[in-house]
Amino acid sequence: MMSAPELPTKTQVCIIGAGPAGVIAAYLFALRGVSVVLLEGEKDFDREFRGDTFHASSLEVLEQLGFADDVVALCNSKVGQLNFKSAEHSLQVADFSAMECKFPFVGIIPQEKFLSYMVSKAEVLPDFKILMGARVKELIQVDGKITGVKYKQDDKEYDLGSLLTIGADGRGSTARRLANIKLGKTAPPMDVLWFRVTIPKDVELKESVDVRVGSGTMLVMVNRGDYIQCGYIIMKGSYKELRNEGIEHFHNEVKTLAPELTSTISEIGDWKQCAILSVVTGCVEQWCQDGLLLIGDAAHIMSPVGGVGINYAIQDAVATVNLLADAIKEERLSITDLAKVQSRREPAVKFIQTFQMFAQKRIITSALKSDKPFSPPLPLRVVSKLPFMRKRIAKFLAYGKCPERVEGV
Repeated sequence: MMSAPELPTKTQVCIIGAGPAGVIAAYLFALRGVSVVLLEGEKDFDREFRGDTFHASSLEVLEQLGFADDVVALCNSKVGQLNFKSAEHSLQVADFSAMECKFPFVGIIPQEKFLSYMVSKAEVLPDFKILMGARVKELIQVDGKITGVKYKQDDKEYDLGSLLTIGADGRGSTARRLANIKLGKTAPPMDVLWFRVTIPKDVELKESVDVRVGSGTMLVMVNRGDYIQCGYIIMKGSYKELRNEGIEHFHNEVKTLAPELTSTISEIGDWKQCAILSVVTGCVEQWCQDGLLLIGDAAHIMSPVGGVGINYAIQDAVATVNLLADAIKEERLSITDLAKVQSRREPAVKFIQTFQMFAQKRIITSALKSDKPFSPPLPLRVVSKLPFMRKRIAKFLAYGKCPERVEGV
C-alpha cells in the first residue's frame, strides 16, 4: 500500500471494487496505457464463501494474457460433469469434459488467490495503482457529470478525480447506491445456507461438485481440497424455521442427503458457523450515467445457478476495456460510449438470467416444495439421456451467448 504522500489525486479511470471484474478491468486498462486506480474497501481479499467457479470463457481470457497455466495451477479441483443425485436417481445435466476446447472443465479456484495473483501482475504496470482499505463515501459531481470519488482510508478522507468511474463492487454496490441507480430485483424462491466441514478421512470424493436432492431438501457440496464447502438450499424466508428446529435436526437433514458427512457435520455446533445467502437476482435499467459505469454484479446480480457470476463479471470487464480504452486515451469519452457496454453485454446477461429462472422454477422449487422423494422433471430426464444436449448445456454455461476476447494488446 502506498504511503499518504504518494496517494494519487487524479487518474483516467477509477474502479470501485477489487473483485474479478475490477481487477481484470484495471489490469487491461493499465496494459492499454490508461492510468487506473483500483479502490478496495477491505484491507485484504480473505472472505468466506465467495464465488470461485471459473468457466472456459474466463480461462481463455487469461490464456490470451499468458496467465492461464498459473491460474489453473491454483485450482482446488476441476469439475468435469454436473450431476443431480437423489435416493432413486442419478442424472448428468452438463458434461464439460466433452467440450472441444483447451479448458474442458470448471476450475474451482479460491477467489482470494486469484485476486492476489492478478494484482501482483498488475502492480508491475506503471499505469496501475491499488488502494486497499479505501472506502468510497461520495461520488464527485460537476455540472451533472461524475468526475471522481471521495474515499476514506485509515480515518482520513481523500478526493480522487477521474474521467471515468467504474462501479465493480458487487451485489451490494456502493457506487450504485450513491448514484441512486435502482436495481430491478427478482427474488428466486430459495436461500442458501453456506458452511464448511473437513473431508472425512475414510471418504474419497468422486465429484468436485455434487448436488444431492432429497424430500424437500437440497445440498450442494464443493470439494475445496482440504475441506468441503456445502450449500444447504432452503425455501426463501425459511431460515428462522430451520433454526427453531435446532442444530441437531439440521445435522440429521445433512446426513440424510450426504451420509458420507456423518462423521464431520458435528463440526457445525453453532449457527454462527454458517452464512445465509438471501438469493436475489436483478438488473439495473441503465448501467451508466455521465462519467459512471456499472459492471458485474453492480449492474446485474446473478443467481448461484450454474456458477457463472464471476465469468459474466470478467466478460463485462473485457468488453468495457475493448470499447472504451481508446476513447479514454483520446479524452473523447461520452455517455454514448458508456452505453455501448450495456448494449454489448445486456443481451447475454438477460439470456442467462432467463435460463437461471427456468432452472430455479422447474428444478429447485419443485424439489424444495415436495415432501416426497425427488422426481426429476421431464426436461432434466431428457437431457440426462442425450450426450449432445449435456455437451450443449455445458458449452452454454461455459461461454454464454456472447463470449468476449481481449483486443488491442
